Amino acid sequence: MMNYLNTYRRYACDIGRINEEARIDPKALVSMTEDVYTHDLKWIAEQILNTEGNRHVVMLSGPSSSGKTTTSKKLSDELAKHGADVQLISMDDFYLGKEHVKRLPDGKPDFESVEALDIPLIKKSIAQLSTTGECVIPTYDFANSRRGEKTKTIHLGDNSVIIMEGIHALNPIFSEGQSKARVMKVYTAVKQGIKNNEDYVLTNREIRFIRRVVRDYHFRQVDPEYMLSMWDTVVEGEKKYIRPYRYTSDFTVNSIHIYEPCVMKEWAIPVLRRIGSSDPHYSFVRKLIAALEQFETVDSSLVPENSLIREFIGGGCYSY
Repeated sequence: MMNYLNTYRRYACDIGRINEEARIDPKALVSMTEDVYTHDLKWIAEQILNTEGNRHVVMLSGPSSSGKTTTSKKLSDELAKHGADVQLISMDDFYLGKEHVKRLPDGKPDFESVEALDIPLIKKSIAQLSTTGECVIPTYDFANSRRGEKTKTIHLGDNSVIIMEGIHALNPIFSEGQSKARVMKVYTAVKQGIKNNEDYVLTNREIRFIRRVVRDYHFRQVDPEYMLSMWDTVVEGEKKYIRPYRYTSDFTVNSIHIYEPCVMKEWAIPVLRRIGSSDPHYSFVRKLIAALEQFETVDSSLVPENSLIREFIGGGCYSY
């Protein structure tokens, strides 16, 4: 049955209030935001461990640049504080490889499709982990777009939790037939934009785009022109493969960090200014620059090492 009580924290996302706090006490603004986000994950960890059984599988999903990886790591930290043995599994390791994937109209492999994953093996692994506590999972060779030669053996003891993270984690094809008490679902996303009265300064999708263009440019050597050219495809994939299942989650995490435009502006604006007037996305880019310039600046040194924002600007304590 769908969880009609599933809700999430909503913030007062008004640029005037954010800028006032950023001017008066930026450290307190950052600290408050981080404390609240951690508190929400602590509560989810407690709910997971309070369900029946001693081995749990958590399926964690969210759209691009929602902070899935950091959320899974911070949730793991909170579970561990309660004595749980936690292991993280990326669903990316279950990709079949480019030679087994359906092709898009332009001939490229459709890696966004759920059918790009080894569905039977994922289902088998979930069943084994939640019952016997042991399974063997593959690895994926991203450099060559094929399954790796090595495998990983997972052993779970009592009071253990597996967090399986990926864009398709909420798809019911993976949890059908599984015990509701053993398999729980978490959806994380930027659920709000930032407004000036009733008008949006930045939408939730624009906030995610800013995160991604910063991360991909600085740490993945992806030019902003390429990111802009593929963003519509990414969004269409989310509409098709992620959004239909977001209401089936047991928990929803609002991953907006209301101070983030104040930090991200120093990272994002120089990258966005690389886009020339001949680019078809130039007007969109100018809109983002104008929006970011409206925020007070908060020094990135105030961002904690375990912050979700570090997933995009670097300097964090987690590996990605």
